[in-house]
Amino acid sequence: MKDTVQQKQEEQKYRVWPIVKRLIREIRQGDSRQTGRVALYAFCAGLYPFLAILLPKLAIGILEQKGGDAMKWLIPALGIYFLAAALLGYAAKRVENMIRVKNMRRRIFYLVELGDKLTSMDYRYVEDASFWEKNEKALNAGNNNSEGIEGVSNKICLLPAALVSMAGMILLAADLSPLILLALALHVTVTMWASRQDHRFRYAHREEEARDYRRIKYYCNTTHDFSFGKDIRIYNFRDRILANYQAEIENLKSLTARMARHQYLVGLAGIFTLLVTNVMMYGILIGQTINGMPISSFTMYVALINSLMASMLSIGGDVAFIRNQCQYVGEFFRLVDERLEEEGKEEIHIEGTLEIVFEHVDFCYPGSDTYIYRDLNFTIHKGERLAIVGVNGAGKSTLVKLMTGLFSPTAGHIYINGMDIERFRKKDLYRLYSAVFQDVNILAFPVRENVTGGGEADDARVQEALEKVGLWQKVQEMPEGLNQMMLKVIDENGTDLSGGQRQKLSIARGLYKDAPMVIMDEPTASLDALAEAEIYENFSDMVKGKTAVYISHRLASTKFCDRIALFDRDGLKEYGSHEELMALEGEYYRMFTVQGKYYQQEHAEL
Repeated sequence: MKDTVQQKQEEQKYRVWPIVKRLIREIRQGDSRQTGRVALYAFCAGLYPFLAILLPKLAIGILEQKGGDAMKWLIPALGIYFLAAALLGYAAKRVENMIRVKNMRRRIFYLVELGDKLTSMDYRYVEDASFWEKNEKALNAGNNNSEGIEGVSNKICLLPAALVSMAGMILLAADLSPLILLALALHVTVTMWASRQDHRFRYAHREEEARDYRRIKYYCNTTHDFSFGKDIRIYNFRDRILANYQAEIENLKSLTARMARHQYLVGLAGIFTLLVTNVMMYGILIGQTINGMPISSFTMYVALINSLMASMLSIGGDVAFIRNQCQYVGEFFRLVDERLEEEGKEEIHIEGTLEIVFEHVDFCYPGSDTYIYRDLNFTIHKGERLAIVGVNGAGKSTLVKLMTGLFSPTAGHIYINGMDIERFRKKDLYRLYSAVFQDVNILAFPVRENVTGGGEADDARVQEALEKVGLWQKVQEMPEGLNQMMLKVIDENGTDLSGGQRQKLSIARGLYKDAPMVIMDEPTASLDALAEAEIYENFSDMVKGKTAVYISHRLASTKFCDRIALFDRDGLKEYGSHEELMALEGEYYRMFTVQGKYYQQEHAEL
């Protein structure tokens, strides 16, 4: 019961009115002068429409009353009118631009906050496609000026001016006929209802729409990414990609058509009330003109009623916009407020290298019921160099994700120097490892920052790391040396590297970090035999005094390791030194013998 009440209270925080109050509060906290700008804009923009309403009465009234002397009065009056309109319009536009700029800066602040959330949340969310689909609209709530956070903020700040105008127009129109106001109110109400119904339909299909856009984006990126070019051409993926691309577009077109049909059907009610309002307005005005209303008053009231209708529709549209978009803004704030990283952990600092113990560990990925490990037990001793080998799909890379804290065990425990890994804060865990992952990511930063990561730059150490992996000469040949920008995404003069060079740069990054433990997950997969041999020869120096784990399907890596752990799809199958496993004549023996024959044949051919 208590949990249900708390859940309802939590849900209440992200409804429309609490979100509006939160935005107003944070706008004022971000810039206390924004309230003054809103008040000044309400005055200037609130009065501005009345100039257009009064102009016909002013001009026609002078012509009716002054007769032949009308021009002597009309020209000065129009001059004063246009000067006032220009000054009032300029002031309103200038203040509006200032309001919008401040709200844009506020949106960017929220984006920075969201970026911090996404880069610090638990890694399990990163690999969860359902998480991204669920939060697609929340993520988009800060992506543009016209919708989401900034769109709602602008509407909130500009709405008082429209309310001032509407209030004045209602007072003027009340003397004409209450029936016209009633018809206008009915039309605006129906129009807002139609807008709300349309939004509800779209909101109910938001995840389906997000899924379609995500799939279309994938195929679009595939056709535009030059790295796929060779495979598409050599293996004739073109027709399959385009067929899938077209199928996803058709799915989105079908969904969009359903939304358009629904919008059209609910919009028919608004068209009917608009017709009723116009018939009633012009009928009453024509009747009063026949009974003696001056033409100048007739033209003023026509302008007034049309302006009032436009104002009421605009306010109704703004209110509907705020109400609709606050659902997405609420999801954005819910995502920002949600605890996606583990709390309550201790600040633990470890000196020296590591011992890792897996004790009765079970693991399956979130959302899956397929276990990668069942009752896994083994130890990586301090200062030990362990080779983890096995067939593809045996869970070798998953082991890295577990020991580095990217995922938590489904059951069992992992101990680091005798302390349960669940006691550690994530950022303290990440400091313990220099990891070279199988998927190499080079960032659009200079070479130096690609090596140092988030650490402070020491050019002597950067050079040493690059020399150890055989990449320093390549860097020296670059026009800007360590300052050379990588990739061409940010800088068109940036440099890209081959697959093997990228892998070397990734290894250099791990060496520079100089963490207590080194993990290399298929670090030589993209290297040729000579480069691989060079890395192997220097491996002992690279990991001197540290615990090191080397994951590979190539058994040549086992010759410089103290222990070998062989995994298959049932978990840990064999464990021991090279000599011990060869003496067993089990799976490791068979794999080593097969690969040895391959290398011997290759050597003979050379």
